[in-house]
Amino acid sequence: MKKMNDLSDMSLAFKPDYLEERIQESIKKIETKILKGNPLATIIQLYIQKFFYHMTDMEISVQGNGKPSMNKGIDIIQSLVVSSDTPFGTEYLPMADIGECMTDLDELFLSANMYVNTVPRDELIKYSQGMQMNVSGILYPAFEKEHFEDVLFPYNELFIEVFNITAADIVEGLLRISEHLRTTGFMDVMAKEEFSPDEDLSEELLFNMSEYFNVERITDWPLDFIKELALQPGECSNFFTNHLQVMLKELPIKYRPFLGIGNKYYCFSIDNLMDNFYRSVLRALRRRNKGLSATINNIQQDLSEAIPFKLFKKILPTAQMFQNIFYKAPVGGNGKNEWCECDGIIIFDNVMIILEVKGGALSPVSPFSDEEAYKNSLRALAQNPYEQSLRLFEEYKRFEKVELYQKKSKKRYELIDSIEGVNFIQACCVTLDDFNEVASQIEKTEFIQKSNLPVWCVSMNDLRVYPELFDSPSIFLNYLYQRSQASNNPHIKVNDELDHIGLYFEYNNYAMYISDLIEEADATDVFISSYRGDIDTYMARMVNKKFEDEHSNFFFDAIIGPSIKPEQKMDPMFKQLIMLLDNTKDLLCIRAARYLLLLSSEKRTRMKEFIITRTQRLLALKGRSSFLTPYVVYNHGNEDRIEELPVIMFFLLHSSNKLFKDVVERKRFLMERIPYEDEPTICILIGIDNNKKLKRTISHMIVPQQFQTMSESAYYLLKGAREKIIKSRKFGEL
Repeated sequence: MKKMNDLSDMSLAFKPDYLEERIQESIKKIETKILKGNPLATIIQLYIQKFFYHMTDMEISVQGNGKPSMNKGIDIIQSLVVSSDTPFGTEYLPMADIGECMTDLDELFLSANMYVNTVPRDELIKYSQGMQMNVSGILYPAFEKEHFEDVLFPYNELFIEVFNITAADIVEGLLRISEHLRTTGFMDVMAKEEFSPDEDLSEELLFNMSEYFNVERITDWPLDFIKELALQPGECSNFFTNHLQVMLKELPIKYRPFLGIGNKYYCFSIDNLMDNFYRSVLRALRRRNKGLSATINNIQQDLSEAIPFKLFKKILPTAQMFQNIFYKAPVGGNGKNEWCECDGIIIFDNVMIILEVKGGALSPVSPFSDEEAYKNSLRALAQNPYEQSLRLFEEYKRFEKVELYQKKSKKRYELIDSIEGVNFIQACCVTLDDFNEVASQIEKTEFIQKSNLPVWCVSMNDLRVYPELFDSPSIFLNYLYQRSQASNNPHIKVNDELDHIGLYFEYNNYAMYISDLIEEADATDVFISSYRGDIDTYMARMVNKKFEDEHSNFFFDAIIGPSIKPEQKMDPMFKQLIMLLDNTKDLLCIRAARYLLLLSSEKRTRMKEFIITRTQRLLALKGRSSFLTPYVVYNHGNEDRIEELPVIMFFLLHSSNKLFKDVVERKRFLMERIPYEDEPTICILIGIDNNKKLKRTISHMIVPQQFQTMSESAYYLLKGAREKIIKSRKFGEL
């Protein structure tokens, strides 16, 4: 058969029947080669090729942009080893055969990807199949310790009972494997043996190198536990019914990641291990004791509901959090009020996040293996929790209020709080399993009905990234708002949840940026490339820090990039103001910061210029009447008015000004200067020191009721003062 690039008629490349033949032919060629050799030696030889592939291009390793045949090729080979019903040879394959095997893997993945994109299937199913076939490594190594402690420690008693090992020992051993296979220790082994990647293996070399992958030696886990997570050659001989399934079905090593050769057990694929380890050990527990299923399910429900609150507490430490709450809402066709449950809500100022958590597993079969089962699992993980969130949202909107209860017994509920005054509501559906390929654009699928409630579906793996990148409550809440706008933009389709963060950091209002881009280009759609590169680089440097010294720091700076935390692009002075408002811990100040973050780049620049130019004037007038305090008005007038926001005013004062301490005087001062009596106005007072630094800030809300409740004489005195001030000066507008 001709190679793809030798085709005289390229139209064949897009015919599913032809591509099926090519996939099966590639698998046969690979099988023929590996059956001749010692399977352990063959996999080590392929590992050496993968190791040097990544070592020669560190950027590929960090950004995850390597060839799928390199990233997942060993998974395919190990799966063929454990599923083959033909005895393996004992020879060591020459490097020429290993090179041909690498070429065959390249062609296999090329044909398989073309097949997935060509075969007449639902677009969502094709997209999901392609992502599962090509992508691995769903958890940043920097979070492995915290993640596995969170999900495994609750099962400690079960691990001791069944395998005589503690959860802490399991996590410690797992981290040792990760460090072992993610660092350059294998290079030391080759250097010690004076081995070149172009050399053929000898029996002595094979033994010495294989010990590097020996799970028992690395972890000190009980052999009984390791065996339960391993497969021997040929142990799954009936797993694949045809060669096409090798690429389209879930692999046999997904939940039994170790390769057993005799009485030794080896780990070669770190991503396969880490991606599936949690489900793997739960399956191992169930296999050894079928009576544990109910206990495991209860533990999983508790931990899956607890972890998101723990992570959100890091992002919004002062937020109110209500877990496992009940409320009354119309249910069913008769609209009768019934008790409804919600996993939890988070309240921060006037923002509500409705949290629904699903600990169930995504369908273990691949999308192509069972399309309906895959879609049903998506309904369970995304559609059902969104509809539950929507019910709470609609109940709140009915009365602009909702009462929250805790269940005390089968029929007794206790009121714990009443929520009102919320202006922005976000549904957040968190899944224990990762289905990132769909979650990042779930709102544009059949599973999410059209409504006014924005949805954010996120896996726990990705949710762990947020506390690391967002240390400002105002910036995080502004991100949620901008992401909700992106949800309503049909042109924004990204491949990864973290692309949303990257786009936000780059453009702030990225929904508007994409829309403007399409309009300017007179296009109907746009391809959005990956925007997570800076995040990947930062996370790689995080995990490398414990291995770095002065010399390696220089190396990683040059090869990978500096260890700079990604953040939204903003002028230093504007950022200083946002941080100043955030650090007050005052809800009104943080709300003011959120409003300021809605400013366009142009208006942010004008605000910065106002602060710079007026600061000099302010310091020159220090000691004179506060009547000369510079101020400016934003969101004033009809042009470019953001209806959801109040009028916003800035006042520049010296940091020692008494208005920062005297609430009564401050209120009078502000009421004399706001432009309208009949509109809410949020006033931000900024204190400048003698070195022109922003030192302090305070926010004050002036509302129409404050004027309406004044006595007639007091009102006319205030009105007279307001008229004098308006005549004596003009205020600027952003």
